[in-house]
Amino acid sequence: MPIRNYGVWKGKPLSYTVDGPDDHSPHINLVFGDKENSQLKAAINVKSQANPSELVYWFDGNFQNDLTQLLQDLDAGFHSLAGSDEQGRAAALDYYRTRDLLVVTDGRLLPFDEDGSNNDILDQLIPVLDEAIGDENGSKADIYLFGQKFITGDGIHDIHMNQGSPGHFSRDNGVNTDGGIIFKFPDGHWHAIFLAFASQHFPTDSSGQPAQGSRPLWRVLGGANRPRL
Repeated sequence: MPIRNYGVWKGKPLSYTVDGPDDHSPHINLVFGDKENSQLKAAINVKSQANPSELVYWFDGNFQNDLTQLLQDLDAGFHSLAGSDEQGRAAALDYYRTRDLLVVTDGRLLPFDEDGSNNDILDQLIPVLDEAIGDENGSKADIYLFGQKFITGDGIHDIHMNQGSPGHFSRDNGVNTDGGIIFKFPDGHWHAIFLAFASQHFPTDSSGQPAQGSRPLWRVLGGANRPRL
């Protein structure tokens, strides 16, 4: 069944920490705030528990989509997108079904943390977070976090594709419940980050399960992106 409490949380990014390489399931732990709480948490996956462990990453520094018109009118706070109303369906993310959201084959396979520059997930994510957070003299971007609200109500996780998973992870598969991170910067430009696990399959059926003949994303991306198995 699809993840529960799916929605988008609008706020301001404030700070973050990164779990160490020995962590079983490392995350970027983002602290963000809205009009009610300045200590909200977002758990952003940077390594998979499955094999292969790499993530697939789509990055759009000039994101243009009809979705932005819906997002900019939201008040700060959590907005459920799991309901049946038309606006909720329009704002929900689906990597395969949302019009002009991303091109699956443009994804880049990235490990968690490698020596060198511009070759791992942290090299890609951290500069964007730093820019969005700014400093004491800079304006902070608005952040829109798509995923599943914590049971405790003080944060959000599953900020990644939530369909096409094989095995026991298939219990969370669904359509129109994908995660992601979108920023609106003070100068008006939008920045989008989408994440998936290399083991997740494409394409999916109408329930978000791997369709007949589907392949893991790392195979869809081609041999140049072959992970370490």
